[in-house]
Amino acid sequence: MTFINWSDPEELLGLLIEYVADERSDSHGDSGRHTFLTGLLHELTNLERQFAEPSIDASIEQLRALCQATDEEFSSDPVMAHVEACIEELEGIRDRGAA
Repeated sequence: MTFINWSDPEELLGLLIEYVADERSDSHGDSGRHTFLTGLLHELTNLERQFAEPSIDASIEQLRALCQATDEEFSSDPVMAHVEACIEELEGIRDRGAA
């Protein structure tokens, strides 16, 4: 059994990327969603590569930008709920670190 370190921003982002990749693999019957998830996965992978040691604030800002740039058709897609949950977890980590 693998232990997930919920206080590690890099691990949270990695889990989100893994989830989006799995959803993309399962979406081959829906070309619009598959295209959306391919783009989102690309953006998340770039975010992961951009920050060798991610700044939590920068990661939060980038994830929020992804949410805001999401086409309205996909704004209620279940993966976007996971992106928003990741933002909330990162904010919690940041806030606990500032305390």
